[in-house]
Amino acid sequence: MSPKLKTFLERGLSTVILLAILGGVLYVNQPIAYGVLICLLCNLTTWEWFNMLKGSGTNRGLVLAGGLVYPWVQLLVTMAAAAGKISCSMEVIIPLVGLVLFAIVAFICELFSMDYRNKDAALALASVSRTILAFIYPVWLFSFALCYISTPEGVGILLWLILFTKMSDIWAYVSGVLLGGKCIKRRFSPVVSPKKTWEGIIGSAIITLTCGAFLLQVIVGETLKSLSDIQLVYMALALPLFFLAVAGDLAGSLIKRGLAVKDSGSILPGIGGIFDLIDSPAFTVSIVTMLGLLLW
Repeated sequence: MSPKLKTFLERGLSTVILLAILGGVLYVNQPIAYGVLICLLCNLTTWEWFNMLKGSGTNRGLVLAGGLVYPWVQLLVTMAAAAGKISCSMEVIIPLVGLVLFAIVAFICELFSMDYRNKDAALALASVSRTILAFIYPVWLFSFALCYISTPEGVGILLWLILFTKMSDIWAYVSGVLLGGKCIKRRFSPVVSPKKTWEGIIGSAIITLTCGAFLLQVIVGETLKSLSDIQLVYMALALPLFFLAVAGDLAGSLIKRGLAVKDSGSILPGIGGIFDLIDSPAFTVSIVTMLGLLLW
């Protein structure tokens, strides 16, 4: 069996397992079930960050604490807002508070290390940068998915958004395997992700945008009466969202290359770790959330 076929089959099996888990959560169809799944994905990603940062001089303990606790705090806020116990605006305020507090604590820890452990300033600056980045991407960004779980409409939009985002990656891989390098010799991202080809990106764009329009009707159309308005938004934002998904995937590759690790984890054969699962949705989910706050 060729390595490409082996990877393809492993990815297929991992995808089936992930879809089965998602199907189970959709069957339960309760906000708390969606929230727990999102928090677990964030926690597993945090653990992978913790392992990838080994030997980097980064404050791994702070990364672990922040990434494990923050999503659950955000979930509690989301559930309380849905029950009317607190203002819905807290769903936006808490992420900002969480980020500000984490950044301040990260800097204080590094200042302490410089004053009392004689840590070099350049190393301290690199350490605090990695510590804050490990909290922001993808955990803090992906945690915005919790803002969607309180209503059927929100769940529909979130489900469509994640499927659209992951399709961009899946179809880029399939198109790249079948057509990569046959028409355009230069790679799409020769340094950050040498395996990505222009044929893969172009093929993925065509298939993803087509399937995305169909899924919009199937998933979102059942929960939203103003589907025509959503379709207009899709026509305007689909292509930018596609390239945002590609950028999110490349950002994950950049981090792994910078840390000199091949995979973030091995929990998903053929895919890698949970980090690799939510890296691109972290970009699309957070941006769509911000656009929603601005437009609605």
